[in-house]
Amino acid sequence: MASAVLEQRGPGLYETYQITIPYSAQLPPILPGTDILVVGKTLPNVKSFSINLCSGPNLDQDVALHYNPRFDQNKVVKNDKQGGKWGKEEIDATLPCSKDQNFEFRIKVTQKGYQILYNNAEVSTFNHRLPVERVNHLFLSGEIAVHFIQLTNGQLAAFQPPPPNFNYQIPQFAPYTAYPVLPPQIGAPIINPAVPFTTAIPGGLHPSKMIYISGVPNANAQRFSINLTTGSSENHDYGLHFDVRLAYGSDKNVVVRTHKKGGSWGPEEKTTPVFPFAPNTNFDLMILVEPNCFKVAVNNAHFIEFNHRLQPINEINHLIVTGDVKLTHVRFQ
Repeated sequence: MASAVLEQRGPGLYETYQITIPYSAQLPPILPGTDILVVGKTLPNVKSFSINLCSGPNLDQDVALHYNPRFDQNKVVKNDKQGGKWGKEEIDATLPCSKDQNFEFRIKVTQKGYQILYNNAEVSTFNHRLPVERVNHLFLSGEIAVHFIQLTNGQLAAFQPPPPNFNYQIPQFAPYTAYPVLPPQIGAPIINPAVPFTTAIPGGLHPSKMIYISGVPNANAQRFSINLTTGSSENHDYGLHFDVRLAYGSDKNVVVRTHKKGGSWGPEEKTTPVFPFAPNTNFDLMILVEPNCFKVAVNNAHFIEFNHRLQPINEINHLIVTGDVKLTHVRFQ
C-alpha cells in the first residue's frame, strides 16, 4: 500500500480529506507541540481499530505509538514495537467510544509522551519509548471510516477571552436573493469562492455530515456570518446562525448563535471559551452534525455546541456566508 502525503495548508498546518482504510500517510517532522486530529466514525460491526505513529508506512516498521481500542475485548491496548518485537502492553479498561459513533481523536505530542483525547477530553497517555524524531508515518486500520486528518506543528497562538454578554441585534446584510447560488459540491472542495456566498448542501444535513470552512477575516473586519438554512434566501428558516463580531458597534470579539423560524429569531447563545478569530488571520472551522446538536471546532480545537432547534434537520439544505471575510476553502463530507 502506497503512502499518501498530507497537504500543507499553511505554516505548520497539514491536512487531508481523501482517506481509505487501511490508510498510511507520510508525516512532516514530529516534535513536542505537534497535534494530530483524526475525525471519523466507528462502524456498526467494529471489532477493533488502531491509530499508529510509525517509523515507516505500516506496522512492519518500528511503532512509537500503537493505540488499539478492542471492542471484542472491551479494552484499549497501547504499545510500541522495536526491531520487529512488540513491547509491554499498557491497558485502558474502558473504551472511549461506542459502535456506530462519530469520534474526534487527538494525539498531542509532549516532552514526556503522547496525550490521547477523545472528543476534546483526555482519555489516555503513553510515555515515549521510541525517540519521537523517528516517527514519520501515520497508519490507521480497522472497522472505522475516517473523514478528516489534520496535523499542526507547534502551539496555537493564545486567544483572548470574550467580553461580557451583549444584546443581540438582527443581522443587517445585503439581500440573500442577490447571492449567486452554486451547485452542490460532492467531495471536491470549493476554492476561493466570492463572498457573499451561497451553495446547496449536497444531500442536506444528517448526523455525521461535516462542513469545513477556511477563511481570513478582512483587515478591517467588523463581522461575518455563517448560516445553515432551509433555502437560498433570507426568507427561509435558519437552523444555525453563527455570527462572528470582531468590532461591530459596541460588540467586540463575540460569537452569537441562534436560529430563525417563520421570520422570528430565537434566543441567543453567546458564551464561548475563547475568541479564535482575528483580522488578516486564517481560521479553519469545522461543523459536525450530531443527532442532537451541531458541534463547531475552530483552529483544531472544540469551540461550541448548538442544540438543534429546527426539525427535521434534513430540511436544512443551504450554506450561506456573508460579511467581512475572504473564503479560501469550503468542503462537505
